[in-house]
Amino acid sequence: MNREIRSLTGIRGVAALWVVACHWSGDELTGIAKDIALHGYAAVDLFMILSGFVLAMTYVPRETGYRYFVWQRFCRLYPLYAVATLVCLVEQWWSGTGLFAPGGGPIVPAVLSNLVMTTTHLWEVDAIDGPSWSISVEFTLNLFFPLFVLLCARLSWRYSVAVAVMCGAALVLVSVLNHRLDGGVAGELGTLDTRLMYVRCGPEFALGMLCWRLWRQAAWSSVFGGTVWLGAVAVAMLAMTPFKAMDLPFVVGCCVLVIGLASERSRVAIALGSPVLHWLGTISFSLYLWHAAFIPLRPVWLRVLPVNDPAVATMAANTINLAIVLAISTLSYHRFEIPARRWLRGRLAVFA
Repeated sequence: MNREIRSLTGIRGVAALWVVACHWSGDELTGIAKDIALHGYAAVDLFMILSGFVLAMTYVPRETGYRYFVWQRFCRLYPLYAVATLVCLVEQWWSGTGLFAPGGGPIVPAVLSNLVMTTTHLWEVDAIDGPSWSISVEFTLNLFFPLFVLLCARLSWRYSVAVAVMCGAALVLVSVLNHRLDGGVAGELGTLDTRLMYVRCGPEFALGMLCWRLWRQAAWSSVFGGTVWLGAVAVAMLAMTPFKAMDLPFVVGCCVLVIGLASERSRVAIALGSPVLHWLGTISFSLYLWHAAFIPLRPVWLRVLPVNDPAVATMAANTINLAIVLAISTLSYHRFEIPARRWLRGRLAVFA
């Protein structure tokens, strides 16, 4: 099966906006609004589960070859990743920040590591385009896709349950390490050392594939796809968003939500598949990679806006920034992301 599920595209767009709010939030937010915004890192957990689900749905039934799969993923992820990284690199050089700030670290190894999408496992360097670390993690997980298929889609259900239990245990371990080593809130998945993010993202990718396998069973799909049930899950997840200590239940909620939305029967799924949210999900990859590059523009808007209240001025600057980033992301998606992907995939046909 190779089709788009509009509600899953829509929720990807909502998650991308949550990441933007996390990276752009400042003193203008207080109380529960700030807690929700700063918890935006949890959107990555949803992204990984979605990725596992969608890739399993797209490629497992077709039984495509390994080289074909890896090339398809490279064409999907790398072109925009590379361009956004280079733009952010030029921006840091121009402003004397990041790698070019005093004590910014060795530049050449960091640039090479970023350009080959190994910012999280060759050595400990920051992603030049901040959010792009998760793209590096995802592509590396994709390289082990046959192993994930074996563990999550080919073995009997008994072993699949065991895999799900091990994934849950790994996430519990991440939360414990985050609490003990980094001083995070008990139950928080957090970020840890970037080289340890595979212990968080790998199990979530596997859980996404297991969700696809469960979704294929019509009985389970109907159980999770009802409006009342799915609405209750969505409300419960919204209630968790201000609390980092609820990261583990939030991951469970993501799994249930993805299975339910994929049935496309509930009003929740219809709402998330609406034209506006579907458009937002369509450009979410561009939005995710571009938004960090526009953070330096906020001081510019703050200087020119005729607003005395700092909180109101910051929110107005963020609104202007968001409008610009959405426009750039839409243009980037149609004029670069799709053409570059098609051109690279065309090279596959030439090589074949």
